[in-house]
Amino acid sequence: MKNIIVSVVFMFVVLAANAQQRKEKIGFGIQAGWSMSRISGDTFDGKAGFVGGVHANFPVVGNFYVQPEANFQQLGGKYKSDAFAIGDIRYRDAELNMNYLSVPVLIKYRLQPIDLDIFVGPQVAFKLSAKNKVGEGETYDAYNVKNTDIAGVYGLEYCLRLPESRVDPVLNARYLTGFTNFANGEDPNMPNESYRNNALVFMLGIRF
Repeated sequence: MKNIIVSVVFMFVVLAANAQQRKEKIGFGIQAGWSMSRISGDTFDGKAGFVGGVHANFPVVGNFYVQPEANFQQLGGKYKSDAFAIGDIRYRDAELNMNYLSVPVLIKYRLQPIDLDIFVGPQVAFKLSAKNKVGEGETYDAYNVKNTDIAGVYGLEYCLRLPESRVDPVLNARYLTGFTNFANGEDPNMPNESYRNNALVFMLGIRF
């Protein structure tokens, strides 16, 4: 964890220095939106959730930019009928809710003159909580969810540049593809299969 933080800080310093040499503006912003997450395998259906956080947009060279982010992200899925069990008791209307601090680093290419960015990049997510919810609100800790999750992110971003304004609206659409199995298979409440997080995300934000 310490090595990751040091690497991120070093990257910010290098990108900021490069942007100053190019005399281009470094953008900072906030964003929030909606996601529809799906878990691989046959145990879960899709589930809607919230995502939101902050980002920094660094010009690199030509039309290329780097955008690191830090987002609170809700992922998970609804158990299919009778898929969630405690001992011999099987429950309906159960879901797995996972909250992460997600840190994607996006490599962006800007299509001129429309200011439409195409991006792709890796994402590391740190688990904040993971719970199984049953019925009207009874919850159980999901101990089988690992502390970190690795994924890839790709999508499109459009920035509406307003004349004589210091704040620009930003619309972002992306898809998250999980690279690693987030379950360790030691909890009997979840079948011992390979599970990967996937999500379709739409966010609206502002950039300064």
